[in-house]
This record gives sequence, C-alpha cells and structure tokens, in this order.
Amino acid sequence: MNQIGAVKKLLIANRGEIACRIMKTARRLGVPTVAVYSKADEYAKHVTYADEAFYIGAAAAKDSYLRKDKIIDIARRAGATHIHPGYGFLSENTDFAQDCATNGIKFVGPPASAIRAMGDKIESKVIMEKAGVPLVPGYHGADQSLETLVEECKKIGFPVLVKAALGGGGKGMKVATCEEECVDAIQSAQREALSSFSDQRVLLEKYVGSPRHIEVQVLADSHGKVLHFYERDCSVQRRHQKIVEEAPAFGISKEFQAALHRSAIEAARAVGYENAGTVEFLVDADTWEFYFMEMNTRLQVEHPVSESVTNVDLVELQLRVAAGEELPLSQEDVKCDGHAVEVRLYAENPKKDFLPATGDLLRLRVPEGTREFELTDGVRVDSGVREGDSVTDYYDPMIAKMITKGEDRADAMGKMRRALGDLHIADLPNNVSFLRDILKHDKFLEGDFDTNFIPKHSSELFEEPSGEEKGRRAALALALRCALEQSGSKDSAWGRSDGFRGAGLSYVRQIEVGLEDEEVEEVEVEYLRQGGGVRMVDGGEVARILSLSSGSEFEAEVGGEMIRGEVVMSPGSIHVWTASGERFIASFPSPDHEDVEDGSSSVTSPMPGRVVQVFKKDGDEVKKGDPILAIEAMKMELLVSATTTGVLSGLKVSKDSKVGEGAVLAYIVDPAAAA
Repeated sequence: MNQIGAVKKLLIANRGEIACRIMKTARRLGVPTVAVYSKADEYAKHVTYADEAFYIGAAAAKDSYLRKDKIIDIARRAGATHIHPGYGFLSENTDFAQDCATNGIKFVGPPASAIRAMGDKIESKVIMEKAGVPLVPGYHGADQSLETLVEECKKIGFPVLVKAALGGGGKGMKVATCEEECVDAIQSAQREALSSFSDQRVLLEKYVGSPRHIEVQVLADSHGKVLHFYERDCSVQRRHQKIVEEAPAFGISKEFQAALHRSAIEAARAVGYENAGTVEFLVDADTWEFYFMEMNTRLQVEHPVSESVTNVDLVELQLRVAAGEELPLSQEDVKCDGHAVEVRLYAENPKKDFLPATGDLLRLRVPEGTREFELTDGVRVDSGVREGDSVTDYYDPMIAKMITKGEDRADAMGKMRRALGDLHIADLPNNVSFLRDILKHDKFLEGDFDTNFIPKHSSELFEEPSGEEKGRRAALALALRCALEQSGSKDSAWGRSDGFRGAGLSYVRQIEVGLEDEEVEEVEVEYLRQGGGVRMVDGGEVARILSLSSGSEFEAEVGGEMIRGEVVMSPGSIHVWTASGERFIASFPSPDHEDVEDGSSSVTSPMPGRVVQVFKKDGDEVKKGDPILAIEAMKMELLVSATTTGVLSGLKVSKDSKVGEGAVLAYIVDPAAAA
C-alpha cells in the first residue's frame, strides 16, 4: 500500500547504487518506481530493481543520463508524478528542475532558484556573505580575464586554490603554490570546468594548509521548518574526493558543533531551501576557525553515515517533503546515537596515483549476513553492481560503499576493519587494502588528520611488504595455481615446456607477485615434483596445498605454517584472501609487449579515456616533465608529460582520440637521432 499518496509513481533519473538505494525506500513505502538505462546499463542492477525500465540512449552520459528531454518524456509516458535525481548527472541542474515543474512533475529536491544560487560558487559566496556565514578569503568577481585572475592570486597570496564556479567532486580544482604555476593552474581548471559544466568561470580562495572538511546535513520542508541531522567529517580524501566519511565529527567541542549547525541552517534559510542538502565547511585545524565552502543541493554519496547515527531514512523524508508534507520531526527529536563510518570502494589503483580501472567483477563477496541498504549487526553495504558485472570508463568507478556503526568511534572503526577483511573483490584493481591501512593508522585513530592525511602519511600507507613476505606469497600463489590447473594436464602450465628451465624432478619459472594495489615484482619459483610443493629458487619456504574445495576454499602449508583462505583464478593472475585478513594478487607475466624504437622512450596512457588537449606536435623539443597532452576519464583530467628530454616523434593521437590504458601515444627520441 502506498504510504505517500501524493507520490503516485517515482522515476529515478540515475543509475548504480544511488538508484537502487532510492528504489529500496520507495518499495518499502509502496511507491512504484521507474528506471532509465543506457546501452551500457541494459542488464544493470538498478534496471532489475525497478518496477518499470526504459532505454534512454547510448552509453556516454551526454547521450543518456544527461538528456533532460528524454527523461521528462519517459516520466510523462510512464505516468511518473515525481523524479528523484539521486546525485551527480542532473541532480544539481537548474534547467532540469525547472523543466520538471513546467511539465507538472515534482522534482525531489530544492527549487530551481536554490540550485541556481548554490550551484554557482561565486553567487553562493555573495549570498553567504550577506547572511553572515564565514567565508575563506578569496576572489569571486565577474572579471574572469587571465590577467585579472593572476593579479588576484598575487593579492590573496600563495598558495591559492583555483575552483570551477560550477564544480564539484574535485573537478576543475587546482592548486598554484607560486606565481609560476598560476597560469597553468587557472587554464587547466578552466578547461575542466568548460568540459564538465559548460562554464569556464573560476573562483580563487586562499589555500588553507591543514584543513578538515566537515559538512552538515540539512533538510527543509515547504512549511518553513529547517533541521540539521548532525555533521560528517569527510577529511580523508584522494584527488579532492572523499573516500572515508564519519559522523559525528571526532574531537570537536559542543560549542564548535553548535556553531556549525547554526551556520548551516542560516545558509539554507538564506536561499529559501527545501528538501535535503549539505552545507560544507573548511575547518582550519590549527585555529579551529571554519569557513563556508559550498552547499550541495542534493543527497550526498555519504548520506548513510548520517542515517546511521540519527536513525532516520533521509530518502523517505525527501519524498515526504516533495509530497508537500511537513517534516514529522522537531530538532529536539533528532538525536545522535553512536558513531558511524563509511568507506568508498573504488576500482582503482592507489599505488598508481589512484588511476581508475575498468573490467569485469569476477568476484564480489560482502561479509556474511550483510543486507543491502540497511544496517545488520552494525554493517551495511550499498552497491549498484553484482558479481559478473562490468565497471566501464563511462561512469564513476565506485563498486560499493560500506558503512559500519558502533557504540563509539573505536567500535565503529573496528567493525569496519573486520568487514573489509571479509570483503572479496576480483578481478579489478581496488582500494580495499588501502582503506584498511588508513583505518588502522595510529594518527587516524587518534583523530590527528586533515585533508592532507594521505600525502602526509604516504610512506606508511604505501609501505612495501618485505622480500621474504613476497617470496612466501609467490610460493603460495603458484602452488594454488598448480592445484587449480590440475597439475600435469595438457592445459596446465606444468604440462608444457615453454617458459621453464631445467628438467627431471623440478621446474623453474618466473612469476610476478604483489599486493592488489601495488607494482608487481618478478621472482623465480621452483616446482618440486616430489611432495607436490613449490619454493623460491633463492631458498625460500616450501608451499603445499593440502585441500582445495570446488567453492575455492583452500588449506595450505607454507614453511610449516597452516593457512586457510579463498582463491580465485582469472586470466593471468591469482587472487588470494586468507582467514587472517591478508590479501594479494600474483600476476603471471605475459610475453606480449610492444618494443619501442631503438634509442627512444615511449609515452604511454596511464588510463583509458579521451584526449581533450594536445600541447605538442612531432618535431617539438621537450624537457622531462613537459605536458604533452591531457586525457579525461571518469570525472578526472590527467596531464601526460614527457618521460625524458628529447624530440617528440610518432605522435599517434589527436584531440578527441580514445585511448586504452598503457597505449603508446608517442615517442621521445634523442635529438641527435632526430636530426
């Protein structure tokens, strides 16, 4: 039975986990749902979750999830009375919100006027200044000439943060640490802003050296009530994007907390806000002064941590407000219960500067007993993909979000570390091990962190395992591979002579081994026919597989130590998870590689994507570090720079060319050879 009569049918103009999350609440409330999907999402999870689903266009977002006209047309044909935009895509698009109203469809979000005011970071700062909300020193003027922006940078004093006026999620955000970097930072931010938001305006802010990112969840109805649902600390970030969020903020005083909440409510009232929103503040960790950054006029990715500590369903409240109802709570009713933390699980390689990855999810196993989109024994998983699905370069590479709740911060963090230990992801590079390392870092546990936490502690977070440990893992992985391939069969590596040295009782081969998110290293491993074990050629420990079930569970002995765990084999690699929480991948080297020209150095693509700018041409002299071109993929623009000094030769791409990860883009040759 429909519990919100005014919401007859709900279309979700989004995909992935947020679409599934919204549908979960709608289903509980008895509200029928409509999904839209692109060519790439024809069999996606959110399509199967909905009551109805409509094809909307090609895989690229501009041809599907950003097509306002198609979404509204589908809503009308399906009889949807409301559209929920989720986050990203059209969620903060003023024209879309207005078009919904024009067509008699209720937009589940704030009015277009509030989106316009807060979506423009320049206009929002003018409004906040009038409302008395603290602002960081900077420039948000109308004159956007390069000369003026450079001069304003000098006035503010370096370092300066350059931000896209309509930006978000780290897009169009650059830091200039000195005058020499100013022009490049401004122009790069403008390019990203124009590409992502069709508006190249930027604003400038004094760069706060040791900031914490603390935001306040607010919700307002059309009857004048504005409530806060406490704050979230989202300081642990990579590439200006959050990966660990928690509520409430740790280590702040009640007075400071109350001041944040007051400012957030004043910000919402200043623009006549309705529905869910988040007011973000930059907090100087040295002085404990806070400054308004921006207001996100939508539901945030990290909303589950607020739901967990306040015990409310924010999506339900959104729908009730969109139906014209008054919020069924007073501020006194909103209590903060316990502590919650969320981590974002991405298909990316932390050891390669968090470059996004694409491919198939060979394995996705969450902790046993976990239920999606709701806490079960203090653990919750929100995901928009299933085992066997693909992560493409068309959309954000997030695999899932994991949330834990405890009686206090230590309890919540302990539950998260255990839950991550029980999480199995293959065959994609991912950040699970990296997140576990963050959550057990002494400084993080003490509350001594800011937005620079990851670069500040990179030496510990990216620590390499010892050579002895790598050898032990290599031996175990190869023993598992032998068992999986049924050693001695004609299809087994051990049944062939290629790639091996020696004969008789043992064989030696080279393998590469490393953790899931680290560079691999080549080692030599010997297969011992007698006893069925393997060992490192340089005298490492012997590994033997004692049992291997059809479900991939194994028992092994390595150097006399008993090890239990699970293993998955994919083309060219072994994925291992042990009962003690250890995880790693052993990759087997392929002889296939491209030889580069003699005396030259190749320039390769660090990720799959689209070339958005080419700065050099064949015959240009380049110095090591000079930018050659820029590639864009998955909300990120990355400069590809010269790997050495020389002359550019054999440039293979132009603007708008699509490139794969590792593709050779050009060569740099010795000037003498080029002459």
